[in-house]
Amino acid sequence: MQEEIVTTNNKMIELKNYESVLIVEDAKSLRVTVNNILKILQDKPVIYLNLTNIYNSLMSDLKKDGIKINNILFIDCITQIVGGNDSNQENVIFIKNPNDLTSIGIAISQFFESIPDEKWLILYAFSILKIYNKEDTILRFIQSIFENASANNAKIVILSTQIKNENLIKKMALFFEKVVMGNE
Repeated sequence: MQEEIVTTNNKMIELKNYESVLIVEDAKSLRVTVNNILKILQDKPVIYLNLTNIYNSLMSDLKKDGIKINNILFIDCITQIVGGNDSNQENVIFIKNPNDLTSIGIAISQFFESIPDEKWLILYAFSILKIYNKEDTILRFIQSIFENASANNAKIVILSTQIKNENLIKKMALFFEKVVMGNE
């Protein structure tokens, strides 16, 4: 299986070589990159933390892009905020909003613990968390995800756009084995 992606700024990342990857790109590039990652991982168990699209819209986009979603569990933090349909949906856990990091963390933990083999966490549009949470709270959340991932044979890919205060990205980058900055 091919496990290498090329980010839109032509940086190659071989996912199998890393336990954790942070990718920071512009918003348009980020969507292409996350789709490439999901295509590579579509036969592996993945938890996809969705911070940008309502669930039905995201499902439609992923199917249109040819991405199989049967191995993906979605954590959706947007649909309930905007009043979208959150009933009778499969493979999704709805969280009321992106500032409920406790509920997000519990959902991630349950997923990690439910699958004994290698699994992946894809956190798309990390910068959205900054709108709803304080920097120190986000860093504690990321640290707890890393501790949980390490204990449960999980790998992490976090994708983010640039944040006005890049201090958070710099602090967070210390957790990752591989960091790809789109502005380099």
